[in-house]
Amino acid sequence: MKKEKYLGWDPYDGLSGKISGKFANKRILNIAVIQLNLYSPLNLRPFFGIQKGCANKALALFSRGYLYLYAITDREEFKIEAKTLLKALESQNISNSINKFSCASYYFPYIAPKHYLSHSLPDIICVTESLKSFLVAYEILGKKKYFILARKGMRFLLDELLEKSNDTAYFKYTPEEKGKIVFNVSALALETISSFLKYSPDYTLIDIGEEAIKLLINHQRDDGAWPYSLYADSGVYYWQIDYHQGFIIDGLVSFLPYITEENLRNRTLEAIEKGVDFYMNRQFSPEGWSYYRYPIKYPIDIHNQAQGIITFSKLYKAFKNPKYLEFAEKIAGWTIKNMQDPAGYFYAHRWLGFVNKIPYMRWAQAWMMLALATLISMGGQGNESSHGWAH
Repeated sequence: MKKEKYLGWDPYDGLSGKISGKFANKRILNIAVIQLNLYSPLNLRPFFGIQKGCANKALALFSRGYLYLYAITDREEFKIEAKTLLKALESQNISNSINKFSCASYYFPYIAPKHYLSHSLPDIICVTESLKSFLVAYEILGKKKYFILARKGMRFLLDELLEKSNDTAYFKYTPEEKGKIVFNVSALALETISSFLKYSPDYTLIDIGEEAIKLLINHQRDDGAWPYSLYADSGVYYWQIDYHQGFIIDGLVSFLPYITEENLRNRTLEAIEKGVDFYMNRQFSPEGWSYYRYPIKYPIDIHNQAQGIITFSKLYKAFKNPKYLEFAEKIAGWTIKNMQDPAGYFYAHRWLGFVNKIPYMRWAQAWMMLALATLISMGGQGNESSHGWAH
């Protein structure tokens, strides 16, 4: 990763090439190109003229991984690398206000039905991951500039992405999004608010967090699963059960210490219990591999694996139940054995009978570095075969 200067391909970079970019204005064709590029085990990017790029979200994930490693080992090289990446991330601010911080996850256009992202459109994923990294940097390095950056990001989050009506609050994917509630992004905002409250108590933020929690609880299925989104006008859910389940669990768990209503706290604990039961026993196998999009098994996806490691590590930290740490280690062990290349990098997809070995930087390397660093920081055991990927 470091020797590649964090430049790499991305599963969704299909429209960033000289040839493939010509399809950008033809919706059916551009979606087809993106999906072909995503699932092909052959790397079609040279044919499409797609160059490697650096994703801001990857910078946020890598920097947080290095910060955790520095806190564990006290090795100066990890601190230097984290600060370098955070400086690069800071430079990607695209907010129109000097009092706000925002960034875009992708350096390329991504088009899907009713969904559009680009390098010039800030999104909640990049903003929340950046804020969490700035706050971890503030905690570990003690530099106030990181808290100031986080505060600017929080201002953008609240001013540009928060939607409120009556006693309901949710966060939008982008400032331009309308008519759709994406549940996992409200959970990402919830976790970010929790991280911010640790250093800046604010009852207004607590109220917003509690309203977001009510939204998540009210839309959880009886078996513990959450939908991906809800189209507000039609009331129709879109179901995609994957790593987003982990995002929502993380958000609810992180906000538990700040809930002021006893009844809401009890309801949140019940939602967490149901959500974790579904996540552990339905989405993951006893061996440690995750369904791609439950109940579809293949391809086994590295992002699902990484999120499982992160979520169960955080559950162990929150509840001190050793079964969570053991399961995080089991997922990590299976992933290292079955999805890590001898060169150190991680594969994106494992299908029945073959493996997609394209070395995606953000989707695979960034998430797995953060996952393994999180596991170790929570007391998990490392693995000798995984030591090479950090270089």
